[in-house]
Amino acid sequence: MDYDALQAAIAAYLHRTDLTAEIITFITRAEQRIGRDARLMENRVLDTVTPVSGIAALPTRFVEMRRISTGSGSSLRILKPVGAAAAGEFGTSGEALAYYLSGTIHLIPSSDTDIDIDYYEYPETLLGALGTATRPILDRYENLYLNASIAEAHLFLNDMPAFQTWAALYDAEVTQANSQAAAANTPRSTSGYNMYGGQPRSV
Repeated sequence: MDYDALQAAIAAYLHRTDLTAEIITFITRAEQRIGRDARLMENRVLDTVTPVSGIAALPTRFVEMRRISTGSGSSLRILKPVGAAAAGEFGTSGEALAYYLSGTIHLIPSSDTDIDIDYYEYPETLLGALGTATRPILDRYENLYLNASIAEAHLFLNDMPAFQTWAALYDAEVTQANSQAAAANTPRSTSGYNMYGGQPRSV
């Protein structure tokens, strides 16, 4: 399914001809909902960031960290994540830690060594894309976009019974997709992933 087909499908399910402009908003809000809820191979990313004075910017569409580490092979260190509120309880030496605050990663002890991050991101928005644009999640899990968008439409229309129906369909779809992805994404070691699901993409 591409962007044009998604808009047409939403319009067909709504049986309305006066919501053409609003459908774009429904899709945008659906993408936000999917970003919050979906933990799929298609929105999982491997990246490397370089801290300055122990601080590095989080990626723009960052949602949730799976793993943060430095080095590779025998020198691989998995950094322990702690909450920002708890960071002050730790000293400047000892176990390597990381916490997140205001869109940044902070390392304790402070280090400018490259860090590898394995994280989930919000879907790249379809808004402003060519009409025939698609995205990895839309391409593989079109019902996530469709059900979430129609749920958002009924929320806009203040039709709560219909909203609850479509939200339940979306919840069931995202739960099943996450369950399948979790089985495929499970690491077999610190460096290898189950090839049934393939490697997450790198940037």
